[in-house]
Amino acid sequence: MLKTAILNNWSTDIIGYAQAISLLENTDYPAWTVKFVDAYGVAIPYPGDEDINESFSSAKICSTTISFHNGNTCRALVLTTSSEEIKTPFSSLCEALIDPGENGELRRFIETSPVLWWEEWKELLGNRNIDERIYDVLGELCALKYAVKNGEEAEWNGPEGASYDIETDIRFIEVKSSINRDRKEVTISSQFQLFPPDKKLDLLFCRFEPTILSGISIDSVLQDFRELGYNADLLNAKLELRGFEKGMSARKKRFILHEMLLYKVDETFPRITPDSFVGGVLPEGITKITYTVDLSGRIPISVLSGENNDIQNN
Repeated sequence: MLKTAILNNWSTDIIGYAQAISLLENTDYPAWTVKFVDAYGVAIPYPGDEDINESFSSAKICSTTISFHNGNTCRALVLTTSSEEIKTPFSSLCEALIDPGENGELRRFIETSPVLWWEEWKELLGNRNIDERIYDVLGELCALKYAVKNGEEAEWNGPEGASYDIETDIRFIEVKSSINRDRKEVTISSQFQLFPPDKKLDLLFCRFEPTILSGISIDSVLQDFRELGYNADLLNAKLELRGFEKGMSARKKRFILHEMLLYKVDETFPRITPDSFVGGVLPEGITKITYTVDLSGRIPISVLSGENNDIQNN
């Protein structure tokens, strides 16, 4: 019955205002349907202080303030989608959010553990989790922080589709991260990625271990940049371009950084360059090459140990 009430409300919702779901209107567990310019969904009161901002596929859940026709507002947990094609199946997910359960047990669980509720639904629906990319972004931020602390003028290019993750006034830095404990292999995503045009290039390999309480997170490294006086707001905007919006639990997941190894990409480094092909061009019919480099036989500079930290002289 709640699902039917949700679908009926959506047909009469007005953009910008929440509409009460009549079946729950005079209970201790109110819920509303909402409609925005580019999305629609449901909302329930949210007493928590923590910002919530999670998404998968075309669905999103976040903590925000909703408005009513009478001028009142309410802090709420809002579940929305922008896809009109999934209205009926999406209403089932919305029903799961607003259903208070027996004696309000389900509602209390969602109010106290909204991210856990969301994670359980993601698992059930088979969503490809963004978590698998967390340590890649974290590695790039660690590399940027290292260059900044070294006194270089450095920019993070990762979200902008540039050839190299970090560019400084003296070089490019390509960052590769792994949680594999044993292998030191990196995938090079294009045939000329390790062939910089006008600056030297270093490859920085970061090895992480997922953890719970110790270690670093995207948000903690962002705070480090604020303390360094770096433009953390710009970094935050770039994080959002990568899909890591403020408030996402992914930004709080912690990792121990076990290794941060610097490899100079020079004429001795195993790589594909234009000289690898006749006339400096790919063979006819080949448009892109992706390859794997084994770093186990290379001698790196250990950045974490402070060994040869003056990288400007590398």
